[in-house]
Amino acid sequence: MTRLRETALAARQRISVELLAVVIALIPIAVAIARRSGGRWIPLGDNALIELRSRDVFTLRHFPLLGTWSSASLTAGTNLNHPGPLLFDLLAIPVRVFGGGTGVALGVGLINAVSVVGVAIVGHRVAGRTGALASLAIATMLCYTLGSGMLTDPWNPHVLILPFLFVVLCGWAVASGHVTLLPWMLVAGSLCLQTHLGYLYVVPTTVVVALAGAATVLRRRWRLDPTTRGGDVRRLRRTTLVSPITLVVLWVQPFGEQLFGPWKGNLARIAGSAGGDSATIGAPIGARITSSLVALPPWWSRSSFMDAVPYTRFEADGTTIVPDLPRLSIAAPALMIVLVVLLVLGVLAYRRADRPAVTMVGLSMALLGVALCSLTVMPIGPLGLTPHQMRWLWPIAAFVTGTVLLVGVRLLQRTRWVDPVLVGVVVVVAGLNVPAFVQAAGPDSFTYANAVARDLSRQVRNYRSTDPVVLDARGLRYLEQYSAVVMSALQQGGVDFRVVEAGLVRQVGNARRATGDEPIAVSIREGREALDVPAGHDRIAFTSPLSTDEIDAVLAGEQPMIDWFALNGLLVTEEGSAAIADGRYGLTVDEIYDASLDPVGFIRSGLAAVLIGDGVVELDPDVREAFTATATLVRQLGPTTVAVYTAPNDLGPGQIP
Repeated sequence: MTRLRETALAARQRISVELLAVVIALIPIAVAIARRSGGRWIPLGDNALIELRSRDVFTLRHFPLLGTWSSASLTAGTNLNHPGPLLFDLLAIPVRVFGGGTGVALGVGLINAVSVVGVAIVGHRVAGRTGALASLAIATMLCYTLGSGMLTDPWNPHVLILPFLFVVLCGWAVASGHVTLLPWMLVAGSLCLQTHLGYLYVVPTTVVVALAGAATVLRRRWRLDPTTRGGDVRRLRRTTLVSPITLVVLWVQPFGEQLFGPWKGNLARIAGSAGGDSATIGAPIGARITSSLVALPPWWSRSSFMDAVPYTRFEADGTTIVPDLPRLSIAAPALMIVLVVLLVLGVLAYRRADRPAVTMVGLSMALLGVALCSLTVMPIGPLGLTPHQMRWLWPIAAFVTGTVLLVGVRLLQRTRWVDPVLVGVVVVVAGLNVPAFVQAAGPDSFTYANAVARDLSRQVRNYRSTDPVVLDARGLRYLEQYSAVVMSALQQGGVDFRVVEAGLVRQVGNARRATGDEPIAVSIREGREALDVPAGHDRIAFTSPLSTDEIDAVLAGEQPMIDWFALNGLLVTEEGSAAIADGRYGLTVDEIYDASLDPVGFIRSGLAAVLIGDGVVELDPDVREAFTATATLVRQLGPTTVAVYTAPNDLGPGQIP
């Protein structure tokens, strides 16, 4: 009896340590949620569209059947959406109950928190206390790589990183014989697969390897101990019953769209677009990218998130990209060393009959193989090489690292220091991740726009119209962040808004396709353009870093500048000529001179203010001080001065492909 009490006490202590480690690992996520709650943060750009569509889940007319529009459309030659709306479904209740920014932050934070807890539970299920702590340490380090800001970022390339780590851990567990975890792997895998097309190969590969491993383990177990067959068969029956039902429930929306939706065929379009003739990344660059995360420093650390896959422009010849990556002569041997290490660990684990270690090694090697294949066939696209296409590499790299560490520890055996070290890693890394840190990737990287968007959203939500309105997207710059915020604010204000562009229709739903009968158009202008209210327009929202007096000073100071340039033309200093020749302004000397021939456009475009502020323009002494003061104010306008207008609609019937 005393021995039983001691055993029970030791078990409770072990569980208490694991629970404490889980709580500590969740602290950065909780702090990140709090930091973005209460109106202190607002989703921008694509994130605002995710918020908007999450709110649509509680409507019949706009109920989402698909995910967001995919940039893969640019290479496919047809508009594609990511396969399904599971992310919208998961965020719908938090957004409905707590509002936009708070609801999105809470919903995404909960998705990541559940993933972290799930990783620890699965690790414990397969490899006990050490497995739980090792898995939790890897998850905590991956959270640190993301940074506190990304723990609440709903952008689909980012929100899936921790859930996919959970998918991989579930794959390891199922392959080790824990088949009852298959439905959970299917849930998280469906979330990844529906939310981003980048998971098209890695999720099915994980499932296939898991099922193959499970079949091997069960056959071997039944051969060695036939008495276990009965219990395993009962568990298999329950799992084979629950798993198909789970898949049907999770995929009813995208398959419903495929059969009955307004576009009737998004899944078929995705299948038909695979294997096109677009330029692909190719095996050499794929190997260099994979090696930079798995085999070479700084591996999958925080700095790698921006540097491991550098943004690389698509060259004019349509095939050539020259990214700043490790040379193939270094990357390939380094990657081979990792594969050899995994193979050696697998052989040693096999000789010790350590099935969890063997399956972990096998899954790691399979994931590395499918990662290389995925990158090899991945289209480059007109935007060039972009890291958001392959964010699934980070959890794969983390799992490979965890495999080397955990299998190595299991081979050493009797290492009492391992668990305390793992707990220490969780504590230290979680503590380092509490301070605010925003990766310069995705919509959240436009930090200057957050306060502007909050102000615009507040004002636009007060606008009311019983008539439908159409968003006039003409003149919006590439990667502007405010149009989606305005659409979300119109939605919250109960305004029936419509869109014209095919890509936007795919984003916000076919029921919002413009018909041309909308009497009112809503437009957005930034910078100097936002200071004017054109004839026939009403300004319903406006924000600027300049005060009213400073704006008046800009407007009053422009006419003297226009008159002076009309009379004197552009006079460039010697230093200014050198700066223009060096390409500082992205224009040639002739192009700048041509622009100055239209003094009104030259001044109001802000180009004159930039040149005057940099000392490029030769000014008369009697106007230098006044013009410099005006130029200083104009340069403060930029994308933080924004206006939203309404006007009679002149767009005509929507011509949507």
